[in-house]
Parts: sequence; structure tokens; C-alpha cells
Amino acid sequence: MKQLAILVVALMATIFVGCSKEEIDPNNPPKLTLDTYELNIDGNGGDIPLFYAVENGVKGAKPEVMSPVDWVSLKEVTSSTIILHIKASDTNEERFASITINYTGMETPVRVNILQDKQPLNKFRFEATNITYNSCTVKYMPADKDMPYMANIIDAEYFKQSGTTDMNVFIETEMNNYRSIAKRNQMTLEELMDRVSPQLIYTGDAERSFTGMKHGSSYIIYSYGITFKGNEYTLLTPMHQTMVEIPMPDMYNATFDISSQISGTMTSITITPKNWDGYYNVQIAPDTSVYYIEPGSLSIEGLVRNLASYFYDSARKAVSNGATVEQFLKSSCYKGNKQINVSLERDTRYMVYVFAVDYEEGSLPVMRSIPSYIYL
Repeated sequence: MKQLAILVVALMATIFVGCSKEEIDPNNPPKLTLDTYELNIDGNGGDIPLFYAVENGVKGAKPEVMSPVDWVSLKEVTSSTIILHIKASDTNEERFASITINYTGMETPVRVNILQDKQPLNKFRFEATNITYNSCTVKYMPADKDMPYMANIIDAEYFKQSGTTDMNVFIETEMNNYRSIAKRNQMTLEELMDRVSPQLIYTGDAERSFTGMKHGSSYIIYSYGITFKGNEYTLLTPMHQTMVEIPMPDMYNATFDISSQISGTMTSITITPKNWDGYYNVQIAPDTSVYYIEPGSLSIEGLVRNLASYFYDSARKAVSNGATVEQFLKSSCYKGNKQINVSLERDTRYMVYVFAVDYEEGSLPVMRSIPSYIYL
């Protein structure tokens, strides 16, 4: 059986690669790069992400997918991801499709080959509900109600950063982690997994609720049939998965007046909140940073997600190191009118971003307004 290989060799570019232009330069046309050009999909199909980057992009343009078969279709295109929907196989043979992905002004379309395995003997179905910006509920529904299986979820960024494409390697890594935990507690892998059942290992339909999720991120819901004996395990099915998108929180109508005065390398930045009396965060991005966007090529979607992720990761790190949410906010954010004096590098351009932040009881603070910004 062909092993699933969907995620991903990390791209050296970010979602901000290249500057979007109004017109196409015939001497320097757009170029689309994917993380992979070969997909081996199991019989269950699902929503499969392709991570991409564009050089010399055209303002407002997005990749276009052309599929010659009805079992491969485009679900969504974001600023960094093309999400394909692969239907579950209904045949007892492998099937193949070659799709093309085009981009405005690109000389030659990119081709992606897709090989899907035959209809699996043991199917899983997944249903994600109650999706908020930091939580969701997942129902796991195996076809074989008597088979023990793993029911879990993981941030898709793990695969992108690690370069993991072989799901058997992922499973072995996961089991090795559990073996280490079992050894520290003087147990076998079998004893540990029996202890955590039904938190991880289930039979029949299962429902799990996940909290503390990262807003604006993709998560992989996954399952595989498995049994244990001593410190060894046996896979009963390949790994099956689908993807769930965690949305951004609703944004408040909060804006900020930002002005600056520069004297040599010293800069005084004055911030006046509008329609907002809570905490706000300030980011100063040099033109060497991924957060600096050339004038006229601002990507609001990418900017919001990138800054929101950076702020959330900072809050999570501070709290994991022992700080309270309120301590983190007081040390890294501001309230009311504020004047900030900073020393900046000569011959360097900067952007100043300001956005409202807020949190619910028991949760980490998150971005809650579209960033206001100025160029220095």
C-alpha cells in the first residue's frame, strides 16, 4: 500500500515572498514554488494542503487549479496554502491524476501528480464541530467498531517544520515518545497506553474536545488502528487524517493614531488609541524582517495571521515559563496614550504596527484588531 505523503518539506520562503506588482515584468515573470509535486494519498482522501510561495507576484492574483478528474477538486486558496479535496476512493484499485496549477503571468503551469490508494479495509470518518478561535470538538468514527485506534490532533506546522512526509515515521516517533514516558514511570508501552485509554486509545465512536489551540492555524486530525504488546506495537491500518482550520477571532473596531519624530538614530513614537481602552501591542519591524511589507504591497490576510501567531507564541512562552497572563500583558503591552523612545539603525526602513489584544478567562491573550501601522 502506498504510504500517505502530504506534509511537507519546509519552504525557504515565507508568505511574504516577493512583492505584488500591478503589472507583469516579461523579463522577470511570476514563479510558483510548491513544497511537493507528488502526493500519495490513502483511500480515505480528505483535505490535503499544498504549501506554496510566489516570487514576483501580481497584485490580487491567486493560484488556479485545473483537475481532469472529479475526485480531485480545489477547496480553498490562502496566502500560503492550496487546499485540495480528495474524495474517498470507491474502487478496489489505485487511481492516478495529474493536476496543473497556474498563476497569472507564469510561463509554464506547475504539475502535481496524485496517486490514491484503493478503498481501505478499515475506514475512519472525522467530524469537527464547535470550532472557535481556540478550541474545537472532534468526533472519530471508525468503520470497525471493535478495533482499538489512536484518536488525536496535531498542529500542521509540525509537519512543515520537521519535513515529515512518511506517516509510518511519524507513528514510530510518536510511539518512541510514549515509550520514553513509560520507561520513566517504570511501565511498558502496553501498560502506559492501557492507562491513557480512553484519553488517546479508543474503540468505537469517540469524541474529544481540544482547547488552547492556535488561532488562524491548520490542525491535522488523525487516527490509525493499533495494538500493543509489551514495548512493541502493531499497526492495524494506515494513518488516516483530515484537516481543520482554526479561525481568527472576531476583530474589534479598534484603531490607533501613530506618529513619530526622528532625531538621528533616536525615534519617539506616539500612540493614541481610538475606541479602545484595553491593552495593545506594538511591533517595530525593520526592512530585513518578514514583518516589513514594501509600501503598496500590503497583504492584510497574511499580515494579520503572521503577527497574531508571533504574539500568541510570545504569550504562550511567557506563561509556560511561569508568568501570569496579567504579568505578560503588563511587561509587553501598553494602555492609554503612550510615547515610546527607541534607538533605530541608520539606513534602515521600519514599520510600526499597533493592535489591540484581549483574552478570555483561562485563555492566552490574542490579537483582537486589524493592525494600524506607519512607515518610518
